[in-house]
Amino acid sequence: MVAARPFCKLWFWPLLSFIMCLFSIGLAIALIVVTAQRDSLQGKAAMVTTEPVSVAKKPTVCGENNTNNNVLDLTESPRPGPFHDLTSAEIKNLREFLETFTETTAARPDQEMLNSSYIFMMDLMLPRKKEVLDYLNGVKDDVIRSARVILFRGDKAPPVVEEWNCGPLPKVFSCKLLKELETKTRNTLDFSLRPFSMMELSPDRGFKDLLMRLDTEIGTILKESYNATFTDCDMPDSCLKYTVTPVISNVSTSRELWITPTYNVPFHSLHPLGMSVLCQVNGVDPTQWNFSKIWYFDQIFNSLADFQQAYINNTLTKIKLTKPVHTHDSFSTLHRRGDPQPLNPQRAPTEVEPDGKRYSLKSRKVTYFNWDFHFRMSTLSGPALYDVRFKGERIAYEIALSEMAVFYSGISPWASNFVTSGSLVGLQQRSLVPGADCPETATLINQTVFNPDGDSPVTKYTFCIFEHNHGQPLRRHLSYPLTEGSFYDGMPDSALILRSAITIANYDYIIDFIFHQNGALETKATITGYLQAGYYINAEKQYGFRIGETLSGNLHQHLFHFKVDLDINGTANRYQTLDIEPESSAHSDESGHIFFQNQLVRTLKKSELDAVHSFNFDQPKAHIVFNNFSRNSFKENKGYRIYIEGMSKSLLSDDSDRSLPWAAHQMVVTKQKDSEIRGSSVYAMFDSARAATNFTTFYSDNENIVDEDLVLWITCGSYHIPSSEDLPTTATVGASMGFYLLPFNYHDECPSMTSRDAIMVRHADPSDAKRGIKVQRHNSTNRQCITRTSRLEHDLDLHPELLLEMNHKNSTS
Repeated sequence: MVAARPFCKLWFWPLLSFIMCLFSIGLAIALIVVTAQRDSLQGKAAMVTTEPVSVAKKPTVCGENNTNNNVLDLTESPRPGPFHDLTSAEIKNLREFLETFTETTAARPDQEMLNSSYIFMMDLMLPRKKEVLDYLNGVKDDVIRSARVILFRGDKAPPVVEEWNCGPLPKVFSCKLLKELETKTRNTLDFSLRPFSMMELSPDRGFKDLLMRLDTEIGTILKESYNATFTDCDMPDSCLKYTVTPVISNVSTSRELWITPTYNVPFHSLHPLGMSVLCQVNGVDPTQWNFSKIWYFDQIFNSLADFQQAYINNTLTKIKLTKPVHTHDSFSTLHRRGDPQPLNPQRAPTEVEPDGKRYSLKSRKVTYFNWDFHFRMSTLSGPALYDVRFKGERIAYEIALSEMAVFYSGISPWASNFVTSGSLVGLQQRSLVPGADCPETATLINQTVFNPDGDSPVTKYTFCIFEHNHGQPLRRHLSYPLTEGSFYDGMPDSALILRSAITIANYDYIIDFIFHQNGALETKATITGYLQAGYYINAEKQYGFRIGETLSGNLHQHLFHFKVDLDINGTANRYQTLDIEPESSAHSDESGHIFFQNQLVRTLKKSELDAVHSFNFDQPKAHIVFNNFSRNSFKENKGYRIYIEGMSKSLLSDDSDRSLPWAAHQMVVTKQKDSEIRGSSVYAMFDSARAATNFTTFYSDNENIVDEDLVLWITCGSYHIPSSEDLPTTATVGASMGFYLLPFNYHDECPSMTSRDAIMVRHADPSDAKRGIKVQRHNSTNRQCITRTSRLEHDLDLHPELLLEMNHKNSTS
């Protein structure tokens, strides 16, 4: 045992040295690997560099911090400008004045009758343009505001319709009858031309006697055909309801309309009953109104007595319908049904404003980057823009919806033209829904309007304004090869949208004004809502398709008319078309070969009749409005191009409806006149015999339009051929039309070059591509933020009347 110890000492130390050597080698290898990985990571980091970003912090709520201090002031202005809608105080003061003024003696809302003096409408009366321009340019300190008022004078003999100019606002001291020279609208007008009002159509007022007489005379047939009547009902919801369609008459003193019974189900226009009654509603005494014709299935009868006799004699096809039972699976409802998509709940993409609003709003004036403009909602005609500027320079004085119309086809007698302004477009605005109608990030704007019923004049959420990333680049280019510079630059098309939605009976119309960062302004109208379906019979085949058991989806044409008052660097403007024409030319070489190409022919339009435009595919052209006294750096005239998207030719004869001559052409250019407020009138549903506002007179005098203040009247539209996919409602996809105002040699380069939204990718060192690439962003941070929760449920908990009627009122469509 003792002899073994020296042997252990002999092998122990060499072995320990060997192990330590292996351990040192391992550490060295590990160090080499770590160093190599570090160098590799550093090398990769050097390949893609970005501009410095802020130090990461705890995420905040999106939009909580706004580096540009944009302001949203939604309060009603105490000192409204020339474009501002009537305020609540002005409406109140004006109503009180009209009730006491001896020349108007308007009845109080609870005392109004057909045979009284009745306030139908009040709206802002725009001041003369020169006065407004003097105010905007600092020449005048203020502009006097006034209101346009329409009175139904059932108290006069004979009864008439009167239009008054009342002011000054806010405290009204006088009202004067408007002259035709002031509005291009006749004044006074026959009582038969008055637009619809609840004073007339309500089952508790004007129509009460009519409905009771219908039940008395044909109630038995109504019961057998539809298992319901208008007045004899167990429950109010079991009564027949009705829609009303005007008859555009060539007799100016005759007022006729079709009463079409409907079931009280969602939605009634998809449950046609195949019957309409023609009524003559002349005068102010409803007991003197009468029935002149009746349409039933596929026959028309000249009296109720003739209809009754045919029904008794079985010489007509009898209709047997019952009120549909309303369930979530009913085809005409909008309850979700079918296999859910996606399979499990998963929220849709949404807009985010990480650094808050990039626009400001105060007193109905909006500022967004280089854009600023005013907006309002005309009670008569709908949404409008004023004093539209880009980089401080006025592009347009006014861009406004002037009229909307639908031309129906079909064998049914109510299939005719329907003009919307008689419904008071501004009163048909209803609350926009965040998350559906507008993004959750949108600013919702209330609207002050006159309500004939005397209720609160404030309507909630009639406008929304928001910035929207269109999901496509506004501009981009990728130059991949090193020999071509090897770079990328692009920017998203983020634009500001001002939106309103108009619901008139079954259809919904979405009107958008879209402000792009390159100086382009887009005006767009979109159609959705329910079809006005017909009762299907074989004779309807030539007008559409069978889309349901008893439904005919009939052809109809939608048309929109806009007023566009351009002021390109002032009011002295010209209108020119760039006509694209072919030419043939010989090559410059000795071959003598002929080649063909297109050329531009500049055609200056010198008079109004010369500037009436109807689209012709055989004569392509661009439309330019420019200022001959204002040029860019390259000595080209500064101008804007008008590009119409959704032109729709009216195939009807010029004599088919003399109240809608604006529908005949895609664009008309006229010399600006303060009296030419809009190309249609609120009386257009009834005034075919002699139009109250005759649009052809705007240009028939053929005035000079060279170096003048020009107004463009643009008409766009589409033919709608319904299919079963239009059930339950028509989708917005493929249902938009409108026009663009595009800068044309106005700037020396694209104005969007100033935008911080652009992204550039280039080589860190152009002389050495191996040193990597650099991503250049011009925004200061890419820090995360927390999106806001939906506010719809919260808003409706507090104010359910924002969206749906809470206090039942008798009404009709």
